Amino acid sequence: MHILLVRFSSMGDVVLQSATLNWLRALLGKDAHFSFVTSSEFVSMIGAHPEVGTVISFDRRNGETWGDLKRKIRSLHSERRIDLILDLHATLRSFRLRCSLWQIPALTVDKRRWERFFLTKIKSVWVKRVFDLDLFGLEPQVTRIIRDFEGIFDDGRGVRRTIEFRRGANQELTSIGARVRYPLPAPYIVLAPSASFAPKRWPVASFVELTRILLAETPYHLVILAGPEDSFCDAFGALASERLHNLQGKTSLGQSMDILAHATLCVGNDSGMNHIAEAAGVPCLTIFGPTDPRFGFAPHGTKSRFLAKEMFCRPCSTTGKYACYRDRHYCMEEISVAEVRETIRQMLGDL
Repeated sequence: MHILLVRFSSMGDVVLQSATLNWLRALLGKDAHFSFVTSSEFVSMIGAHPEVGTVISFDRRNGETWGDLKRKIRSLHSERRIDLILDLHATLRSFRLRCSLWQIPALTVDKRRWERFFLTKIKSVWVKRVFDLDLFGLEPQVTRIIRDFEGIFDDGRGVRRTIEFRRGANQELTSIGARVRYPLPAPYIVLAPSASFAPKRWPVASFVELTRILLAETPYHLVILAGPEDSFCDAFGALASERLHNLQGKTSLGQSMDILAHATLCVGNDSGMNHIAEAAGVPCLTIFGPTDPRFGFAPHGTKSRFLAKEMFCRPCSTTGKYACYRDRHYCMEEISVAEVRETIRQMLGDL
């Protein structure tokens, strides 16, 4: 059987789809072939996954057109007939792609858009509590997709099957494949202070204070991972320590994956870095502000944790890209350094 999975972006979402890949491999066996369509910047990441046979890139930023993408897929289809398309993006562009390949059967993921929409519009903490997992199915995306599709594939134990297939120390369903060790002193904790949108970032001053405390109270090296555009990480320059390694803008995606894969712990925002770390079996502490764990992006491993404050105004959007209308960014600022430090202490004690 040849299945084509489609997920263009973003980094964390692409990583989360590895759970679906692992489940399909565990269910269909070694003879199944999986191809993956994604944006060009994530080809190296998904291409390293051991269950992916073929990766088709789409480089729209550099002028590649839909016609180019369709020709790539049709060429693949002529070489090895595609039996099923799994649309894991469920947007207008993936719909357009499915329509152009109408002769191939397709399944589309349910992203729970209505549930997420209502969570952002309700301004009552009490009413928001009604949105539990059993009633609305707002469980982590990695398990939700498997549960949504397992009936179609006549599989009664999809999530458990995937966990047994992965056999990860954190019972994680996601994976990124084997990674080489980046030359850093061990053991180390990764701090990932960036996010796709600024409102999703815990204040950098809080990250700096947390780093200062961890350097003083623990023997761990501290590694800062962020992108070239995240110049706010210059704030870590106020800390002078041989155990602090600020690698903001100094590593490629592949090198960042190597670093995350060998960390003891990863502490970050609701972002792709945490998803990559967890896919490598590393426990994660994820800090949520304007977004909500019930959207499906909470860490799913048994040793991972998250922190979020109940507030009438959050979640304020499904992506966290809009600036806060209040005079302060309460959903992030109310998560104290002491609270994060205590959670880290508990997590390290459980390792």
